[in-house]
Amino acid sequence: MPARRAASSVCDVLHVPYTYFPDAAGGTEIYVAALVRALRSYGVCGAVAAPAPVEAAYDHDDAPVFRFATDRRAGLAHAYGAPDATAARSFGAVLGRLRPRIVHLHARTAAVSMGLVDMAHRAGAKTVLTYHTPTVSCARGTMLRMGRSPCDGALDRRRCTRCVLAQHSVPLGLRGLVARTPPAFGDALARVGLGGGAFTALRLPALIGAAHRDFRELARKVDRIVTPCDWVSEVLRRNGVAEQKLVLCRQGLAVGSAPHPPGPEAAAPPGVLRLGYFGRLDPTKGVDILVEALRLVPKASVRLHIYGVQQPGSEAYAARLKRAAAGDPRIAFQPALPPDRVVEAMRRVDLVAVPSRWLETGPLVVLEAFAAGTPVLGARRGGVAELVRDRVDGVLAEPDDPAAWASTIAALAAAPEHVGNLRAGIRPPRRMDDVARDMSHLYRTLLADGRS
Repeated sequence: MPARRAASSVCDVLHVPYTYFPDAAGGTEIYVAALVRALRSYGVCGAVAAPAPVEAAYDHDDAPVFRFATDRRAGLAHAYGAPDATAARSFGAVLGRLRPRIVHLHARTAAVSMGLVDMAHRAGAKTVLTYHTPTVSCARGTMLRMGRSPCDGALDRRRCTRCVLAQHSVPLGLRGLVARTPPAFGDALARVGLGGGAFTALRLPALIGAAHRDFRELARKVDRIVTPCDWVSEVLRRNGVAEQKLVLCRQGLAVGSAPHPPGPEAAAPPGVLRLGYFGRLDPTKGVDILVEALRLVPKASVRLHIYGVQQPGSEAYAARLKRAAAGDPRIAFQPALPPDRVVEAMRRVDLVAVPSRWLETGPLVVLEAFAAGTPVLGARRGGVAELVRDRVDGVLAEPDDPAAWASTIAALAAAPEHVGNLRAGIRPPRRMDDVARDMSHLYRTLLADGRS
């Protein structure tokens, strides 16, 4: 796709994540930044637009970034994805300035909503949505039924309402009653401005029903939906998304495209198994499972280094983790690492632990571990299980089960030769250049369809 250089245009593809640098960012934002860079070699110039309290424009990593304003008075409905009209209008101004041919959404929230898709189509742009996390369709955001077992992802208003009520510790007996509340009653409560406590619970069936309708309408309107793994494709099919809209494109890594054998500094101390956790300090990521597992095997010769990213809202969980680990000298909390130092740090551990509770789509941390030449100790769930070959380039343990993790860790610590065998089984991970090649082909196909 030849990059347009007309004075009225800045980009071919406008990428829209949930947030962006220099704000605290996660895997999706790292992915977007890397994708924009990689697409340049395919002649695709890109820009980024992301919601923010106020409008702004700046450059990051040689790419133009535009922040579109959101409604500061966002209420309960916005928390469940109701489109933010302020954000849509502000985004419309960005579209008028850039005139992109493709708008590629990398999230679904009140600010990154169907309203942006409508604006894009009015401006003549094609639209793509990448389903990076379960928050795209799951009201609870984890795709775990009642927070415990994997959900099939089928959108059912009553079932989803019960699940969200369980998240907020509503007693079991009340969940079914509230879930059967007619949505019209919740809408009436909203019109008279009643919320908080029991009123919020009674509004949930209406809010979740509206969120389901908005998701189905979004899926109908976008031109393609990119799925990073098989389970996401199955969830979308289960919810009636047309097969021709689905494009499987697994994530890729921007750095360290080939495994690196550990250097002398990575040689394990005699008899000590070194585990590393790299990621957010959040209950969905399951770091507490690791801490509890070590508590269950106090004599295991193990060291756990936690390189945790603490984002706003995770303070209480981080404090609980540190209290649980207090007194165990085998566990060390380390400062979060900048993205370009993660692979280097992974080379200095024997196994990268990925104990996620929720269904990951295609976690970059696994690709980074493989780029470092380090096997993965991961949860047998979702995208982790799709990437890690059990007993070949890593070990899979039962998810959300500290006892199972304790047993697995103790067995690995007792037989360190297994780690060397796992290192030998690692293959080069998929690269961001591979993703960019696939995305540029998708963009070309969409534009060609538009001309037919």
